[in-house]
Amino acid sequence: MKTSALGLGMAAVVASAASADITGVAVNAYSQVVEDFGGASASLYTVDVYALSDDSADTLLNVFNMSLASSASSYFQSATGAGWLPNNLGSIFDTEALRKGDSFVTIGGFGPDAEQAVGAGSGTGLDPNFGGNSNGAPGNLAGWFNSSPPSLNGAVGDSPVGQGVLIGRFSSEGGEFSLEGTSLSMTWNQGLGTGPSQGTFSIVPAPGAFALLGLAGLAGRRRRG
Repeated sequence: MKTSALGLGMAAVVASAASADITGVAVNAYSQVVEDFGGASASLYTVDVYALSDDSADTLLNVFNMSLASSASSYFQSATGAGWLPNNLGSIFDTEALRKGDSFVTIGGFGPDAEQAVGAGSGTGLDPNFGGNSNGAPGNLAGWFNSSPPSLNGAVGDSPVGQGVLIGRFSSEGGEFSLEGTSLSMTWNQGLGTGPSQGTFSIVPAPGAFALLGLAGLAGRRRRG
């Protein structure tokens, strides 16, 4: 598999150098050929989207108000994992296409390899604006969330683009596409008993890459020890 990182998140508006926050979003895009159920193959262009953090204690809670300014003509769903919620049933359903190519959204719950292993991303829920699990693409102002916050699925960790957490995979059989111009907001804290913070970010072009800059200042900045 050929992997090419197309974007690294750049710092959003941060109150101070000592703050602990989600600082931006990064995309990692690559071409791949994966084997689906029954031996069929799919040639995909895949864009993985990550929330970046400057503190290992940060835990993502939700993504909301996502607006896809540009995207693929259609998104690939593996034969055994149709739908935008992560869903690997294991056994004969555990295909390469599902693990590496299936399109989904998540609030973390994945290892550094970002493969959709059995149980990865469990507990993710879709808000009404998404349009439902079987929608062809996230609806306008779509959102998703960790439906079981005590699980801390959104805790940041190592990723291919730095310290962060996976929030979605977008794959297409239609060739290269861009998520440039996409905006989204996120809420995070530092685990149970701590207050939330929020920020809004947008995918914007940069020389030779995609850079993601914070559009809005951080709101609701309050924490409890």
